[in-house]
Amino acid sequence: MKKIAILLPFHWSAIQGGAEYQARLICQHLVASGRFEVHWISRHIHPDFQAQGYTTHQIGKRHGLRAKAFFFDHMALSRLLREIHPDVIYQRVGSAYTGIAARHAMQNGCRLIWHVASDMDVTPFNVEEWRPSTPLKYIDKRHLEYGVRHASDIVVQTHDQNRLLGEHYGRQATTLIRNLHPLPAEIIDKSGSLTVLWISNLKPNKQPEVFMRLARACLDMPWVQFVMIGEPWLDAAQQRTFEHALADIPNLTYLGKLPIEEVNALLARSHLFINTSLVEGFANTFIQAWMRQVPVLSLNVDPDGLLAQEGIGFCARGDEAALMQTMRGLLADASQREQIGQRAQAYAEAHHSERNIQALIDMIEKA
Repeated sequence: MKKIAILLPFHWSAIQGGAEYQARLICQHLVASGRFEVHWISRHIHPDFQAQGYTTHQIGKRHGLRAKAFFFDHMALSRLLREIHPDVIYQRVGSAYTGIAARHAMQNGCRLIWHVASDMDVTPFNVEEWRPSTPLKYIDKRHLEYGVRHASDIVVQTHDQNRLLGEHYGRQATTLIRNLHPLPAEIIDKSGSLTVLWISNLKPNKQPEVFMRLARACLDMPWVQFVMIGEPWLDAAQQRTFEHALADIPNLTYLGKLPIEEVNALLARSHLFINTSLVEGFANTFIQAWMRQVPVLSLNVDPDGLLAQEGIGFCARGDEAALMQTMRGLLADASQREQIGQRAQAYAEAHHSERNIQALIDMIEKA
């Protein structure tokens, strides 16, 4: 029985991000197959979590200076990997863990499968604004780049990521595997009031303020409700400013963090999904929306040009006015919304079902 170490900074019980959710699905399939001994290693695991069918290992410090960068976990992670002695390390979310895992794999005869989680993973370090944490982030990035150059296998989510990988690091991906999701269990019913969703954690890269402006600009359409879902700002002052601004936008509701089952239930009743991020990998929320017949309107992100190519949404290429115009047009045109939604569902079921996991399991078995 092969030993597999799944290595991420966060376990899905601690944060419900896209990479963590994908790793959760992969872990469940590996355990269910009965062919692997599975270990999950993370710095952050919810203290009440009880693993079923696999072993969790928590490493590193979660407070103080050492919590600000992952390269501080070098010694603890290396020691733990030697103790587990995995045949394969599956690592996701580019960080110092990528480089630490690559060095262990090279020195101990195992393979590292690195799965790109974001376009930023394969883009060189860029200092846009100097902060006290910048040197720590730079060191983390150098560890990551060592891992990029020395990983046994690299899995990308998009052709764009493979292009960036070759352009910046002189490597080509072993394979491309699209993100996967279970098929919807909810009843899809669009007969209710028009609803526009924004789903993401509140952080600068996600630009929640853009969605707030879109909602405010649609006060002349009182029959449309705008809804935001996601983790609050980490900074309490930012969260207070955000909540104060919400009070001035009566057609906008913030529901906070919700379980994925509740998010999917809302998507099944919603009519448009808006993404305002500066950069993504392959956003899970795109797939969740498509599977529930919800067109995706994106300010910046269009993985491999699929929104336009497949006719399943719209990318504004950074033009907020164009995003607004398209959104208002689709809110007024039920027939076009339904056509796009049906194409989106057919595309997602064909290309993003849980069948995709078999390619990854095949790679692990052959390692």
